[in-house]
Amino acid sequence: MLKSILGRGLAVALAIGLGSSAYAQDKLKVAMITSESGLGDRSFNDMMVEGMKKAEADFGAEYVVIQPRAVSEFQSAIARAAGQGFDIIIGSSFDMIKPMQEVAKAFPDQKFGLVDVGPEPLGPNVVSTVTKDWEGSFLVGWIAAKTTKTGKIGFVGGKDIPIIHRFFIGYYYGAKMANPDVEVFESYSGTFTDPAAGKEYTLALINEGSDINYAVAGSTSAGVIDAAKETNTFAIGVDSNQNYMAPGNVLTSMMKRVDTQAYDMIKSIADGDFKGGEVLYYGLAEDGVAAAMDEYNDGLIAEDVLADVDMLKQKILTGEIVVPNYFDLEPGQKEMGKPPMATPPSVADAK
Repeated sequence: MLKSILGRGLAVALAIGLGSSAYAQDKLKVAMITSESGLGDRSFNDMMVEGMKKAEADFGAEYVVIQPRAVSEFQSAIARAAGQGFDIIIGSSFDMIKPMQEVAKAFPDQKFGLVDVGPEPLGPNVVSTVTKDWEGSFLVGWIAAKTTKTGKIGFVGGKDIPIIHRFFIGYYYGAKMANPDVEVFESYSGTFTDPAAGKEYTLALINEGSDINYAVAGSTSAGVIDAAKETNTFAIGVDSNQNYMAPGNVLTSMMKRVDTQAYDMIKSIADGDFKGGEVLYYGLAEDGVAAAMDEYNDGLIAEDVLADVDMLKQKILTGEIVVPNYFDLEPGQKEMGKPPMATPPSVADAK
């Protein structure tokens, strides 16, 4: 029965609690459609599933996880799910914006959610979220600049696209505020699904002297962490808490609470207050981002730096510090943020 939802080229990655009662009217039915990196990325998609599990426990929600194998399959995956009577269909990729909008127009009575995308409303039957990852990236940038021994730190993004630039701008701003002389290398592997590429790009940065590298690349990030372990340098994980992946070599992880975002979308259905067209924000004020601290990175960050992080959080919450959001910057803009700082060359020199 489940495979009929998906059709050729798609796979059900997970089916929790779906038996003969899967389509009973008294049950909340949820479909999650992953980004191309799929389940097992130990990052964004796996984090979202935690929200599904919590909704299952709290509301008795039944859910399936659908894994398209490529961006080109997003629209067909969403359309097939829309024909199956789910109470809400939740996507997890910036590349899913247009495919979901097209399907949402064709199925105006179907409710949709898209986690962690941009600030523009996506449609009258689509709720979306923005994680203020620039705020979390600011914190880990500060930590990196205060911890580096070489004075050089790096950034490995999955693709050279605006939503990944958002992370870089926050990281750069935090690093330069901590130490204006630190060098911040910017690199993009071109993929969210290839750990070997992540390792290759990270080793290149390490060869240039970077001893801390921030991975923002889906399952490609595993290669960034592997490179840190191999060279006894540091990686910074992303989305979920990835400290455990290489204890002693993952300095921290910039956690994005996309689990909470997915859960809140399902809760809105359970509570009867779903509001299509809304864009919900999750930043430090909403516990939407954090620099992960646990037994796996205990002692790696100096106590005074951890105290700095607490102080910086408060300054962001009061508005004394305003971390720049890439989406608010104009090409060629020379300064950003509060207090103002020179923008990186990738923005300042853009036409």
